[in-house]
Amino acid sequence: MAAEKKKTEKKAAEKKTAKKVVATVAKAAKTPVKKGKKKTESDYSVEINVPRGGQVIQNFNLVPAFPTATGAGDWIFSEPGSTTDITGLTVRFQLNPSALERTFERAILVVSMQQNPATNGTWRFALDGVATADGDCDPDNDIVVEVIDNGFTLLIYVQVLENSEEMIPFQFVASFTDAVTGAVSIYQSQDPTIYPKRP
Repeated sequence: MAAEKKKTEKKAAEKKTAKKVVATVAKAAKTPVKKGKKKTESDYSVEINVPRGGQVIQNFNLVPAFPTATGAGDWIFSEPGSTTDITGLTVRFQLNPSALERTFERAILVVSMQQNPATNGTWRFALDGVATADGDCDPDNDIVVEVIDNGFTLLIYVQVLENSEEMIPFQFVASFTDAVTGAVSIYQSQDPTIYPKRP
């Protein structure tokens, strides 16, 4: 009888210990995922929220770079006052049953070309300013681009007319005019990706 009581007490003690271990592991698993934790530069993304029936204008800077011997140049697409490269840009629209309001809702992304002082020449947006990886990557025609300001500014108009979600990988296209020779070359970046979605 005493032996059975000791076994029962031992099992109860093991159960209590196991619960403590599980609780500690669960707590440790939650620790790295903190709200407001900054993302690393390699996966930095920005979300723009368009209000119902409204419009948003958001400014960005682009610093192009020449390709290297090992691959593409490191173009920096960033928010003003920051040098953190944006690799993903989500434009989120609110749920809106009014078709008329949806036609006027849009985000206008203003991308300003920044000159790299290390290069002896001038960068400008070329052709349409962007090139997509796939010819039909925007089947809903949610994005329209326009190059203005003698090639120094790119306007990107983003709309989502229906409840949908798209992933549009695209590259910036820019020309470089050599200050000495006047030779013009065209280059293409490797990112970012735009995610227009509603809701």
